[in-house]
Amino acid sequence: MNTNALKKFATAARRKLIAQVTAKLDYVLGSDSPALRERADTLRQLRNELTRTTRTELIERVAYTWFNRFVALRFLDVNDYQPSGIRAVSPTDGYTTPQLLDEAKQGNIPDELPVDAKRVLDLLDGRLPSRDPQNEAYQLLLIAACNALYTPLPFLFEKINDYTDLLMPDDLLSPKSVLGDIREGMTADDCQHVEVIGWLYQFYISERKDAVFAAKSKVKAEDIPAATQLFTPRWVVEYMVQNTVGKLWLRNHPNSKLKEVMPYYLESPSETTDAFIPVSRPHDISLLDPAAGSGHILVYGFELLVHIYEEEGYSRSEIPALILEHNLMGFDIDERAAQLAAFALSMKARQFDRRFLKRGMLPRVVALHKLTHPNQADWRSLLSEIGCTYLDSLVRDLTTMTQADNLGALIRPETDLGTLQQAADAMTTYARQSADLFRKPLAEDLALSLQHLALLAQKHSCVVANPPYMGSTQMNSLLLDFVRLHYPASKDNIMACFMESALSQCQQNGYVGMINLHIWMFMGSYELLRKKLLDTILFDTLLHLG
Repeated sequence: MNTNALKKFATAARRKLIAQVTAKLDYVLGSDSPALRERADTLRQLRNELTRTTRTELIERVAYTWFNRFVALRFLDVNDYQPSGIRAVSPTDGYTTPQLLDEAKQGNIPDELPVDAKRVLDLLDGRLPSRDPQNEAYQLLLIAACNALYTPLPFLFEKINDYTDLLMPDDLLSPKSVLGDIREGMTADDCQHVEVIGWLYQFYISERKDAVFAAKSKVKAEDIPAATQLFTPRWVVEYMVQNTVGKLWLRNHPNSKLKEVMPYYLESPSETTDAFIPVSRPHDISLLDPAAGSGHILVYGFELLVHIYEEEGYSRSEIPALILEHNLMGFDIDERAAQLAAFALSMKARQFDRRFLKRGMLPRVVALHKLTHPNQADWRSLLSEIGCTYLDSLVRDLTTMTQADNLGALIRPETDLGTLQQAADAMTTYARQSADLFRKPLAEDLALSLQHLALLAQKHSCVVANPPYMGSTQMNSLLLDFVRLHYPASKDNIMACFMESALSQCQQNGYVGMINLHIWMFMGSYELLRKKLLDTILFDTLLHLG
């Protein structure tokens, strides 16, 4: 992959999408037409959203949504993964118009596409008036193509029936359209590597990252992803995963030939110790990335685990579902990053199992849910009503979830795992069955927060991460107060806090692998952390990269 070309494309696409979404927003808010009158409810929803968020944030979010979807559609097209068999944004070889539109011009609209086929055909045949009938017809087809992907890929293709599709860019077919840019900037060769998704994510947010640093102020919660996301180099990922997941497997299966596919594996003292986690079957290994970003570590973890499963005699088609169900877990604070990580894992699974997208198996990559209902008295009342115990600790844990988008996987639940799971199950059942229009939204909010707290309370045999790097001078006040209270030995930088957090998320005798700033080894402010680490863990291998 030519990463320089990808960066140029992604940053230019972001600017173009923001400009086009802005223009579309101005048009729909300032115009009156029969088509817009048909969307009166959607327009009302859009205006309501603008009272809850800023215009800039809404435009950024919609542009980001369309970029992710267009990139995903391009990847699916090139690899012939589209469920309908028809390319959504890419032309058939030798043509210039997207195949989806070309087929519709010939009267071929797949039955599984949830679209008003008569309206599309009437637009294309001139029976319906339109300023740009081809573009309008293609917009309907493209929205339907996204909605058709909701079942196999719901994390990225939520059903579109809101202002997101109302603000879709108008120009989708000209050579200078954003889809034209995507086809040129994201080549067929690039799409042979699922890592292209991660690179595009980092490059898309790079300008916002530059703006956050240029401001030289405290980093707000919504800007933390842009300020801290870095795509980890492949060799570093391999080194970390091979010396955690790979090493744990070899400790239990010394006759394994796994070393033959692990060029960065290092012989180490831990291989001679008596203490290690017993692993009899491949799905006994659990790999967590607590700062998953766009999923590079998890994707390579998937690849290495495939070798382990194949060595144990599992069939190629059953392996992907087993890995996603048992072996991999990821957390992030950025919903879009989590979506792309889940998409990348799904595409990796599809490489091994042609029917994967029909199996209903979803990767376990979680964008941690921010609890939005602030009233603790309401929490207590509803928790008591459904029979929860340990209310004080549950309320304290739920309070941290009101800052989930700020604190991420640094949240360490106080309540034990069993209690959290029981509370999450009970609240989920209540939310599903409740007919109380006032309490149901609160129950849904609490249920998701409790589910994520239960996931955060689980321990894993391997924890591997490239954590966010942010010094205390950049932290916003809520984040700074939290790390001072909960991570006194590592509070000077989030990356050091993640070192401690990862150890708490790892099972006894498990492995933690992390690439980090080297300042924790030398600076006086990390003396307590060094003492804690030297007293409590074994350093198995360490690379000082400078």
